[in-house]
Amino acid sequence: MEQEPSFLDLLILVRKYTMRIVGGTVIGVILSVIFMMLFVDRQYKSEAQLLVNQSNASETAIQYNDIQTNVNLVNTYKDIISGNAVLEQVNANLGNVFTVSQLRGAISVEQSANSQAFYISAIMESPTDAQNVVNNVITVFEKTLLDVYGDDVSSIYVMSQASYNPRQVSPNVFQNALIGGMIGFMLMVGIALVQELLDTRIKSVEDLTSMGLIHLTDLNELTDTQIRNNRLRIEADNISTRKRV
Repeated sequence: MEQEPSFLDLLILVRKYTMRIVGGTVIGVILSVIFMMLFVDRQYKSEAQLLVNQSNASETAIQYNDIQTNVNLVNTYKDIISGNAVLEQVNANLGNVFTVSQLRGAISVEQSANSQAFYISAIMESPTDAQNVVNNVITVFEKTLLDVYGDDVSSIYVMSQASYNPRQVSPNVFQNALIGGMIGFMLMVGIALVQELLDTRIKSVEDLTSMGLIHLTDLNELTDTQIRNNRLRIEADNISTRKRV
């Protein structure tokens, strides 16, 4: 009856094919890095922070309901920013080098829980493009609010301007190299395991006993040195026999 491979058997298998597995892991890392360098576009991020404030500056006390209203307004502002009215104007300001769909996919608006502050960010293929997109979104967004709501709209304050970050945010070289190495490792282990399972040759006494057979004797293979010494001994015996004759 065949036994299922145990964890110890897997460790022995990994040790047996160490060089092959290590080589496959290294190749996986190298291929993943080459793929990223040749086929994956680098992405850069720019971000700005905005704050929704009270429209009536004459009030010295800020009511809780007013704060909650401003917090809830951010959801409306998200829809306005991602709408065609804003994005089409942003695209026109940038020279129509992008499409509205591209801008919508690149721009994101995030808000912390129960906060009047929110962030506008853009991820583009160059840090300059990302910064320009965020700056134009803020400008067009503020103008759109004034056109739609007039002076009744809550004030929008830019807490931090669009950042310029020359450090790429994607792809993550280390993470993708790690994934490539893991794929190479698992692939080579799988190949080694299949190769061992398909190999039905008897390689040890344990293989015989597990099949219910009896071990009678061992046939040892002579080394090259032993073969050479035996050949010299036989030739010497033949020479001495001829001399006696």
